[in-house]
Amino acid sequence: MHLFLCLDDHNGLLFHQRRQSQDRFLRKALLSLAGDRPLWMSAYSAGQFEPEYHARLQVDDGFLSKAGPDALCFSEAGGLSPFQEQIQSLSLFRWNRIYPADVFLDLSLENWILRKTHDFPGFSHKKITLEVYTK
Repeated sequence: MHLFLCLDDHNGLLFHQRRQSQDRFLRKALLSLAGDRPLWMSAYSAGQFEPEYHARLQVDDGFLSKAGPDALCFSEAGGLSPFQEQIQSLSLFRWNRIYPADVFLDLSLENWILRKTHDFPGFSHKKITLEVYTK
C-alpha cells in the first residue's frame, strides 16, 4: 500500500482522538496525487472531504487491513506499525508547525529513502511540505 499521512514537526498525528489540523488545499493535493484511483480511509477522515469527492473515496474503518498491494491509503491515526511490511511508500504531509499531540507516528523512517520533497501553500497553512519515502 501507498500510505499518506499528515504530521506536525514532532511526528504528531492526533490529540484527544481528533486530527491536529486540516487544510482544503492539502485535500485537493491528495486527490490530485490519487488521480483516478480510489483513496482508502476511515469514515472519520472521509468526513473532511466535500461530498462531491465521496465517490472517489473507499471508506472503511478497517481499511488498512482490507486495502491490497498498490492501494492508496490516507490515515490520520496511529497503530501503523502492524502494517509496516505492507507499506510500499510513505507520503508525509508536514504541517511545519507543532501542535498538541498524544498519538505519534509509530513507524521508524530509518530504513526509508527520501525520494522527493515539495513545498506548497495551504489554505490555512503558509507552507505544507510533502515528503515521499520508499524502501
